Parts: sequence; C-alpha cells; structure tokens
Amino acid sequence: MMSADVSSWEHFASTDNAELYQVELGVLAVVPHDASHDTADTARQSVEAQHTFLRERGQRGGTIVFMDAVLKQDAAARAVYREFPDPAFIAGFALVGSTAFGRAVASVFLGLSRPPVPTRMFSDARTASRWLRTQLEAQ
Repeated sequence: MMSADVSSWEHFASTDNAELYQVELGVLAVVPHDASHDTADTARQSVEAQHTFLRERGQRGGTIVFMDAVLKQDAAARAVYREFPDPAFIAGFALVGSTAFGRAVASVFLGLSRPPVPTRMFSDARTASRWLRTQLEAQ
C-alpha cells in the first residue's frame, strides 16, 4: 500500500478519519487514517475543511484523495460528496489508489456518486496532481 510522504506538505486540518494538507498552491490532499470508515459526518468534515481553507485564501483548488486506507465508505458519505462540494472552490477530485482494494473503493465511489466537479482515478499522486493543475487552468 502506498503511503503519502507528507513531510513537505502544509497540514491545515484534521477530521475524525483523515488529515488534510496543502501539497502546493491549488492542490490539497486528504490522507485517511489506516482502516478508515468514511461516514456522512467525516465526509462533511472533510469537504467543509477544504471549503474553509480555500475560501479564507480566496483560492480554488483540487484535492487528491488517497483511497488505499479507506476500509469502508457508506452510502451517506457518498451522498455528501455528490451534493456538497462547491465548484466555486473545488475544481476537481483525484482519487489515488495504488492497491486493488483502493482502486475498488474508488471505482465504487465513481460509479455510484460522482461529485459535481470533475473526478478521476489515478495510480499515483504525481499524475493526479498534474491532472488537477490542468483542471484549475481550464476553469
């Protein structure tokens, strides 16, 4: 399982199941805790933290979500991601899964509850970050 090297990233928030970082200007990251369970509450915490961080800086951004540590994501969490992200602040989500299980969780998410912003799956963070930058430039 790939673990994110967060040593050079700016930590800006914690939720009940994840840590949130700014990777670079305009690119955020959600790094779930090991064996994470994503619920409506944790999903809302995550999206609100991203909105707050970007709003306070007058920025838009895209978010890399590391999926490998997500053990379970319930339907209520997927509903929050489908309805709550504000395209005025969030340009897209890049779901990174380096394991078969991480990719499966991301595939279920994409198949059942696509957010209101562009969302794609990637096998590595570098490619995900590049794609998010193109989303920011295009909008």
